[in-house]
Amino acid sequence: MTVEISNPSSQELEETLRFAFGHLPENELTIRTNSMLEQYHLGTLSLEGIFQAKIQDQRIGAFFSQLRIDQTVLSWVPIMKDGFSIELFFEPFMAFCCKNQVIAVLALVDLGQQFDETTLVSAGKFELLSDLIYLVLPVTATTEDSDFTGELEFFPMSYFSEDVFEPMAELVHATYRNTRDFPQLMQIAPVKQVLQMYQSGQIFLPELWFFVRKENQNIGVLLMTDQPEEQIELTYMGLIEEARGHGYSREIVRYAKRIAGLRKRLFLLTSVDEQNINALKTYLSQGFRVWDRKNIYVKFLKQECNDNDKM
Repeated sequence: MTVEISNPSSQELEETLRFAFGHLPENELTIRTNSMLEQYHLGTLSLEGIFQAKIQDQRIGAFFSQLRIDQTVLSWVPIMKDGFSIELFFEPFMAFCCKNQVIAVLALVDLGQQFDETTLVSAGKFELLSDLIYLVLPVTATTEDSDFTGELEFFPMSYFSEDVFEPMAELVHATYRNTRDFPQLMQIAPVKQVLQMYQSGQIFLPELWFFVRKENQNIGVLLMTDQPEEQIELTYMGLIEEARGHGYSREIVRYAKRIAGLRKRLFLLTSVDEQNINALKTYLSQGFRVWDRKNIYVKFLKQECNDNDKM
């Protein structure tokens, strides 16, 4: 029997997504499927990165991936019925990645999900990176602290009349030095390129990108992203090396909580590498709770795509 791998049509999308995430409990499956469908209808999710496997119109497998603005792909491990290998998806997926000049693929595995790790590592050439911990903080009326005080000052990019993109890019780059949060990924793309991609996207709001200062000196950054469904994300916070170890991270998180309150969001979200113990402790001390955990695998593609071009 011949297995046909294809991208789903818009009419097939919901069924394909429910197959790809079929390992989830029903309520989580519905939430994730509806979220992806909403992204598709908003034009931020392409069918090109979603695959289905069929035999005579009978779906036997599905694979979800999403091209991100930093030229990486976020994916979940393919789901196949017993007797079929996830390796069937690798060739069309690689063609999709190389066509879009993808730098790296990050493959997520939901907690408790059963999958063929041997095939993913040996045939797919992925390597286990770490665990990604997702945290959430319910935003209450008391989160908005009108009397917020501290040692730090926060200046959004929208505060300045001149273009401050270059100083922001330089400062973010400085905060990456000797980071404990997925240090292997810091070299995927230049900081300036990543920030430019975020700026060109619909998610960029200059009033949510902050220079963090102490005594008129830039010592860190706070980048936040407003999201649909009444939530906001603490996308990235960082301090230069000289400013670490003084408790300033807790103050940055407190300020992010204040912004979430001022914008009347219901939840403040963030995520962190499980190996970044200090950051995790900071979030937990500020009231965040762990709501999900995923294994994360990585595959760097530049050389593989170059090799394919030579064939």
